[in-house]
Amino acid sequence: MPGGGITANWNEASPAETDIADAAPIRSIETSLRNILAVEHNFPSASGPNFGYHLLGSCRAYVDVQSNVSSTGTDGRLMQTSDTSRFFHVGSGGTSLIGGATVPLIGSYPGTVPQRSYWAIEFGSTFAPAGTASVTWPNSGFSGVPTVTASASTDNGTQQAIVVTMQNPSGSVSATGAFIRAVHGSTDIAVSNVTIHWISIGSRTL
Repeated sequence: MPGGGITANWNEASPAETDIADAAPIRSIETSLRNILAVEHNFPSASGPNFGYHLLGSCRAYVDVQSNVSSTGTDGRLMQTSDTSRFFHVGSGGTSLIGGATVPLIGSYPGTVPQRSYWAIEFGSTFAPAGTASVTWPNSGFSGVPTVTASASTDNGTQQAIVVTMQNPSGSVSATGAFIRAVHGSTDIAVSNVTIHWISIGSRTL
């Protein structure tokens, strides 16, 4: 990959306006200019294929906080966010999330192209003395209804299987939370003093 620059023989006072025309200083200026541009561009001493193009890996990405990710009339630009460790393509059609430290890799694609959504996973547990609990998904929930799984554990000596459901009389799981109920598998009676463990996965729109 390109380095961090070069030491260039660059002197804008040479040749002086009073100097007699000479090819040597002019050639020196051309050589210095080529060496400077060649740090990040394909700039051989003679013209060739891809002459003047950026060298692979020479482009510097923007680095700023995520709230400043935006674009107007640009394509092929990249930005890394210093506060969320996410990587974006910044294009004329809008920004597109490429990846990040907190973005899971999942087989299906959230949203539409360009990608302005990402998969998010939240998990936790709650103690339910009467076998029921209302859970609010952390971090402002999801942009749609997530997929949720839950299990329950108890230390009261119950031998029957525990069934956990997210269905309540008012409806199913929502983008902001769920009502979770743990019951004995054979009696449909709520299990008391139970800890309910849950995990939810859904998409969020940027």
